Formats: sequence, structure tokens, C-alpha cells
Amino acid sequence: MHNNSRRHHIKPRLIPAITLLFAALASMHASATVASYGSYVILGEAPSGDNIAIARTVIDTNQTCPTVSEVVGGSDISMISRDNPNHFSVLVCEALIEFDKSYQINFASGAVLLPMAKSNPENILVYGDTGCSHCAAGTAAEPFKTLADAGAAKNADLVLHMGDYNYRGTSGKTFFSSYQDGKWQQLEEYTYDAGDGESLGEHCGQVPGQPFLSQSASNSNRPDIWENWQDDLFLPADSLMTSAPWIVARGNHELCSRAGPGYFYFLDHNTRLTGSKQLSCPIPDAGKDAEHNTVQIPNYVVSFEHLDIAVIDSANACDNSSQSPFTKKYKKVFSELESAVGENPAWLMTHRPIYGVEKPGSQAVPCTSKNDFSCINQMMQAALKQLKSKSLPAAVELIFTGHMHRFESVSFPGSKRAPNIVVGSSGVSLSSGAPYGANTTEVDGEKALVLSTSNSLTLNGVQYPSFGYMSVSVAEDGSWQSELLNPEIPEVIVTCNSEQKLGSGVCELGKGISVEH
Repeated sequence: MHNNSRRHHIKPRLIPAITLLFAALASMHASATVASYGSYVILGEAPSGDNIAIARTVIDTNQTCPTVSEVVGGSDISMISRDNPNHFSVLVCEALIEFDKSYQINFASGAVLLPMAKSNPENILVYGDTGCSHCAAGTAAEPFKTLADAGAAKNADLVLHMGDYNYRGTSGKTFFSSYQDGKWQQLEEYTYDAGDGESLGEHCGQVPGQPFLSQSASNSNRPDIWENWQDDLFLPADSLMTSAPWIVARGNHELCSRAGPGYFYFLDHNTRLTGSKQLSCPIPDAGKDAEHNTVQIPNYVVSFEHLDIAVIDSANACDNSSQSPFTKKYKKVFSELESAVGENPAWLMTHRPIYGVEKPGSQAVPCTSKNDFSCINQMMQAALKQLKSKSLPAAVELIFTGHMHRFESVSFPGSKRAPNIVVGSSGVSLSSGAPYGANTTEVDGEKALVLSTSNSLTLNGVQYPSFGYMSVSVAEDGSWQSELLNPEIPEVIVTCNSEQKLGSGVCELGKGISVEH
């Protein structure tokens, strides 16, 4: 059990005075402090295929789970606690709620309004890679908090998060204690990270013959703890979590060898409330390979009136390795996706880009697997080629991802292949690696137009960091338009739309914005 020495009690968002009764209620509890570290709504899919909306709150372990009720005339629904196999020092309580209805969580000290889960979201916010590796303990991750507060002010209907929530608790190296030569030693080693930044091994970054290393191992000095999740997600995203429900993807920083235990406890949509199984990370076994120490979250689809959002778990998909046992797993992932999406226009969201460009290219120097990391994700591209269709389902019209610490759009004009928009610049230290600006290249055998930011941009002679989040408007026919925004930058950074008629495919730099080498 980890001691929770730092506590940040969050002021409740009290329900506005809809009637005199609610005005009195708000007045009664206006000065009360609800002992909750965050109340939010996660959307997902039940085993039956139906959409689900899950109300959750994080409270002290010595408290009793509160109730949920409709704001007007609703009876109390008991919340239950989620299983806590990794002994986090807080309690997560949850209950199922219905779409298109207003709900509140009822604490002894007051009621907290939950965001409504709408069956027809029209305004959607997209964030990715939001944590902070250099921020001081006990402080909210920045600039994610600034971006989250700006998004919350837009009163959007839905938030999509592409993963990598927890950087503070997932540094690359961890100290492992071992007894050697008659004495205890502390050895600093990289934990398993599915090949992200690691030399290639048989199992995507795990050197063959070496033990599987996990932060959750009993001899690790850096287990996944609540304080890091609080600082990197719940403090900075407080207003964003109460403004709209979330659909979440898991990042490689939430692998079971890193902050996976917290992801499955706080964010994953799988719940016992639907008769399903709450997923959790296996107990690390240093003697077994990566396949036996990881979890693959089943695909799921949230179906709205005019749009389906399909989510696949790409945390284990190594960026530059297609020769791995995991490639077969991703063939199965894409095969199951074909039967999961329907006739509605669909967006596919996942952490790692299916089509992302790391190195500059031209038609003469295509983005291929000959250069490691030049074109990602090679594992998922290889898995798609093993399908009979050799492609994503035709209903998938747009791919949203994160992982690359920048904004990037990869478009395929004249092709049926869906464009891949990368929103990986919502808080983490930005990448200054190429490419910059607009490029033409070849990606996985097809001509591609690539638009990419670097770690900074220039507007009217002033340089700004290229952090941002995306605001998307969706029409009834599934068409969309979007803007990449940062409240500290006076102009829109990037504009995009579904027409693919812009100079750089689906996206182009905003007015007066330039990105230089």
C-alpha cells in the first residue's frame, strides 16, 4: 500500500440553480468541500454491443461510495468500487448512467454535476500526450492544464484522448534491487516499452534471453502510484473532465510495465457493471516474455447518430518492427475491426499512428521500413497487409492518433486510404525532429502529403511553442472541420477539413503561421 502523503481537495462544481429548490441546494453547499479528487464520465461499449456511459469519482479509501441520480426527479443509484489489485491509495467508484440525461453525484457535503453523455455529439475536442516529465511534484502538468482549461471553456460534447497521460511516473529507467555477490544492489534498467526508443529485440525492445522488467515488479523502486496520476491528469484536467465525457485510448506510457495499472483502474471502460470483466495488468513474471506480461484491450466502438468512433489498443504495437509475435495479434485486431464498424462514417482512434512520418521524405526518397522509425507504425501496416482487404474498413474515414510529440497530418489524395491526424502536442515536451512544414513523400506504397509542426512555430515574427489541442465540428452527414488551438497563440495553428482539397491534404497551416527547419 502506498502512503498518500499529498492530498489536494478539489472544490466541487455545484449544480446551477435550475429551480428554487436547486438554488437552495446550491446555497446550502456552496462552501462545502467534496472529498473527491475528480468526477468524470467515460464512454465505451458493453459486451452486448450497446453504448455505455460510466460515471466515476475518485475518493479517499476511508470513504463510502456516493450515489448518482438524475438532476431532476431521479432516484439514487448506488455506485460501486472498482477492484484495486495494485493497491492504489484512493478509491474509484462507478455507476452506469443513461445518455442524453443530466446526472449528479451525491456526496454528504454536496452534489457535483456530471457532464451529459450525448447521443449526437457535434463539437469534439482531441488531446494527446498530455503528461509532464519535468514538472515539480504536487503541481498540475503544464501546459496541459492551460490547454485543458481552454477546451473546457468551449462547452464541447465529447473529449477524445489519444493516450500517454502519465509521464511523471514513467521515466525510462527504474532501479531494481537484486541480491548479488552476497549483498543487495540497486541496478538501473529500462523497463519494457514495446520498442519505443529501444534497440530491436525479438519481442519489440525486450532483448532475447533477458528478464522482463516492469515498474510493477516487487523489486522495482518506481511502482505506479496515485500521486503521479493526480499531478499529470486529475489536477490539470479537472475542468475538462467535468465539461464533457471522455473516450480514451491507452498509450505506451500506460503499458503494464509502466503506468498500466493506473490506466485500468481509473480510465479503462471495461467494468463489472455490464457483466464484463474489469481488466487489470498481470503480475509481472521476469522469467516470461513480453507476450505473457502484457494485456491487449479488445476493440470497442461507440456509435453515435451520425458517427462511429472505433478504438483499438496500439500500446503494444512496436513502431519500427513488423517481425514480432505481436504482428499476428494486430492482424486479429484489424480483422475484428472489419466486423465491428457499421455503415456510419467512422473515426478510428488509437495511440500510435498507423501512418506517421518521422524523417523528411520526397518522391525520390520514400518513407519505408529501410530506415528505422522513418515511417510508423510498421507493425500495424504489416498486419493490415495480411488481411484479405489489405486495408482498414471502408467506413473508416479518419484516423486520430498521438504518440509523436507534435501535430502531423498524413493525407492520401486520390486514395481510399483514410488520413491520419496526429495530436501528440498537448503537453509533453515537443519533438524537434524532422519533418517540418509541408512535405510530399510515399507512405506504405502510396503518395502522401504530410504537414507537420516542430517544437516551435512563428507568427508575425514571434516564436511560440507548438503545443495545442484540436477542436472538431461534425455535421449530420459525417463531414467535419477542425482547428488546432492554443490560447496563448493569437491565431489558429492549423485548419483541417474532410474535403482533402487543402494544399497539404486535409490540413494546412493557419493564417500567418510558419514552421521552419
